[in-house]
Formats: sequence, C-alpha cells, structure tokens
Amino acid sequence: MKQHGPAAGAAPRILVVDADRLTLGLLEEWLRATGYEVVNGQADGDAPEGIALAIIDVPFARSAVERLRRFAARHAGMPILALSPTFFSNVKCTGDCARSLGVAGVLPKPVARDALIDAVEGLLRDRR
Repeated sequence: MKQHGPAAGAAPRILVVDADRLTLGLLEEWLRATGYEVVNGQADGDAPEGIALAIIDVPFARSAVERLRRFAARHAGMPILALSPTFFSNVKCTGDCARSLGVAGVLPKPVARDALIDAVEGLLRDRR
C-alpha cells in the first residue's frame, strides 16, 4: 500500500480557497488525515504566512482565469491546484490546461481522495 503524507517534520500548510462548505469539509478531512494543516481563505484575500500550496475551487474554469492569475501574481512562487467540475477527467494534472490557466495543476470535480493527495504531494515535491 502506498504511504501518503508529508515527510517527517512540520506539517505543510495548505490554503483551501473559495470552497463551499461541503467541499471544504471533505478536503480538510482528507488533507488533515494525511498529515497536512489546512487553512480556509478567499481568492481576493491575503494568504497567511507559511502556506506551501493553495487549492482553489473554481466552479467555471473559463470565468476564473483572471481570478486565478491575480491570485498567482499576489502569491508568486506558491503552487496552485485548481479544482473544477468543468475539467475533463482525462486532463493531465500538470499539463496544457494547468499551464493555460497559470496554475501548477488542475483536477476535475468530483475529485477522488487518492487523486487529490497524489496531486498535492507531486506539486509540493516539484516545488522543492
């Protein structure tokens, strides 16, 4: 069985942005159970100190492009994982779609727990 979770040491802080209550609850449960600290935030707000990765819930990817780019500009260097029901299930997490949106990765909703954790771990590993 594959071991998930951060390496030994301080738990990386994950910022979950603009998620509805149910999505936030599920992401918090999965990420915390895997060893991450979860912080809730808004796209137009400032990120707290020490955030390793932001997960942004975008209902409609096309209308969110500018919001994603503004967030990325304000938080340069922070990897962003965008979740949306408008992404097709065959879209590669770190492929052309992510690059066109100016984010590190994308995942379709509904998202499976293992897909989310694999994406988070991959993006954090790539950041090092």
